[in-house]
Amino acid sequence: MSEDIRQMIDKVKNFKQFVNKDVGFVFQQHPELANVGTPEQYSKYLETIFPNSKIKDIVYHSSHNKIENFRDNMFGIYFSYSPIQGGGYGNIINSGLINVENPLIKPKPEDSIETKELYNKDLRTYNNPSSFSSDGIGAYKYDASIESSTVTKEGVQIKVRNPEQIHILGSKQDVERFKNFVKK
Repeated sequence: MSEDIRQMIDKVKNFKQFVNKDVGFVFQQHPELANVGTPEQYSKYLETIFPNSKIKDIVYHSSHNKIENFRDNMFGIYFSYSPIQGGGYGNIINSGLINVENPLIKPKPEDSIETKELYNKDLRTYNNPSSFSSDGIGAYKYDASIESSTVTKEGVQIKVRNPEQIHILGSKQDVERFKNFVKK
């Protein structure tokens, strides 16, 4: 695993405080959240979503449309740590949290041959629908992939396998869940 990506994953694992520019951005994009609670309350609420995910940061998916529900995509669903506008992706920024518990991490060109060979073996497993984890319940071994990207500002993109791994911030479901959280 490349050292840059390993450090990013470690940063995410040790992430303690969610109140940051990203929560402010979500409140700016979805002003109705301010009618429910404060950014601090929203930050606490976000900590309850996907508590076992290794990625705790707010992530972004650019599109030509505002998305209320992602649908299955045979290529996966891509996210970045910073908003991407324009290009072929669209000018609408959809913010979310993703549930990533066992990612496949793509090595960088400077990584060792052994690391690359292990990745290529695991990539065949990741891309093979008949290749399930050893627990016998029919789940894929990897639930996401993380790789270098020249498109994103931070140089990393994350691809999740299915829509159930995504919680869209500012969606109707999110606003209702935030209301219930604040009432407690």
